[in-house]
Amino acid sequence: ALLVLGGVSFVLNQLIKRSLNVVEGRGEPIDFFLLVAVIGVILLGLFFTVLFIFMDSGTWISSMFFHMMTAVLGLGVIMPWLYRLIQRNPLFWLLQFLFQTQTRVYLLVFWTFLAASACGIVFYQNAKRSSESKKHQASTITRKYFHFIVVATYVPGLIYDRQLLYVAAVLCLAVFIFLEYIRYFRIKPFGQTLRHLLSLFLDERDSGPLILTHIYLLLGMSLPVWLFPRSCAPKGSLSGAGALVPYAGVLAVGVGDTIASVFGSTMGEIK
Repeated sequence: ALLVLGGVSFVLNQLIKRSLNVVEGRGEPIDFFLLVAVIGVILLGLFFTVLFIFMDSGTWISSMFFHMMTAVLGLGVIMPWLYRLIQRNPLFWLLQFLFQTQTRVYLLVFWTFLAASACGIVFYQNAKRSSESKKHQASTITRKYFHFIVVATYVPGLIYDRQLLYVAAVLCLAVFIFLEYIRYFRIKPFGQTLRHLLSLFLDERDSGPLILTHIYLLLGMSLPVWLFPRSCAPKGSLSGAGALVPYAGVLAVGVGDTIASVFGSTMGEIK
């Protein structure tokens, strides 16, 4: 717990410093998005954690209140805050940023295909569990398909457009955490469905009420990009060992962890 708290404190400290640099004219507007997204999802989680101590989160009334307060936080706090920081409409800026070049459009189409493939794996494995046995659990190799998909997502982004990858990873983090809130609090209409779909991919190493494996994977791949954004300038701006910094997550988590896990599960022995 202390290690996690220390890591979160370090990340927030770096984000705040970077945001202050942007205010002073030494940064880019995209540096704000991670700070605002992290603080926004943390505030949302804290608010509903306290609220649902006093009321049942699984009712339709609680679910409607959850969605309403999420909209209030997003439109009434996050959007005005971003507008004040970047001095322009955040949604218009984001749309302009995402479709600024043809390369970004190609990357977005490719990433959409990979996301659909990941969803297809989830639905296929759950259909397989329904047809075979309710005790069926996804194998380690099956879970590593998601590592392959994430590597296939990050490598083209690192090669062709690292700024787009930076923003896309921030948006994915916010979506992942928000979906985990829906699953954990059993928010209707998707909370119970998410619980059923994701339970297939748990194993004996997963414990506690939260499912954070996919969020850990995203953080492991994204932290080098987020903490060293100047290394995420357009390709060719760095040389030597510094050019490998953005690839640290892909090499360590995406490739190294996957190979170790697959070989360990197929060739290792339990003594």
